[in-house]
Amino acid sequence: MLYQRVPTEDGTQLGETATSEDRRRDSKRYVTVLKVGRAVVGGQEQLCLVRNMSREGAKLDVYHGVTKDQRITVELRSDKIVNGTVRWVGDRAAGIEFDEPVDVSDLLQHKSHRGVLRRLPRAPRFVADADVHLEHDDGVMSGQLINISLHGLCMEMPDRVRIDDSVVARIDGLPGRRGVVRWATESMMGVHFDMPMGFSDLARWLETHQSSRR
Repeated sequence: MLYQRVPTEDGTQLGETATSEDRRRDSKRYVTVLKVGRAVVGGQEQLCLVRNMSREGAKLDVYHGVTKDQRITVELRSDKIVNGTVRWVGDRAAGIEFDEPVDVSDLLQHKSHRGVLRRLPRAPRFVADADVHLEHDDGVMSGQLINISLHGLCMEMPDRVRIDDSVVARIDGLPGRRGVVRWATESMMGVHFDMPMGFSDLARWLETHQSSRR
């Protein structure tokens, strides 16, 4: 009878034991990511770009200054959040060590699962206070921004709009974005942009906006 060794989750086979050197090599194996996220450091949130990631940590592009040994939370999506500590800082860059090893493939997977309230996980949103002017078939309507992401915005809107209405959103300091009304209540609405906003455009705007708020 022939026997076959079955691989385990860590890549070893039954009957074999991973060496300490194997584990160290796996934990330091970085995957190029280039994924947009939301970083929270010292109570302040900012747009970040995850450049690479391993089970133990990641390298981020950041726009607000961070310091070594600060605590940090990184949200890649509303259901993909990790906590860690800043271990080194550079020119608009930071290296973080996760509190616990992570499953990199799980963090980076694109498949979405509905939560208990049947809501799909969403991209990171950033709380913001700014005036928004919507160009609409009925004219220009104005409201107050609540939060914004690369893909859309949520705002207070005293005037009623219809779901699926096409609009152009204009915010001082940001390029105008065409989009579609995805949902609306009596006082709020959500717009999904036809094309995602540029990372640098939003990062610079948030840096200035949040600096003025502080």
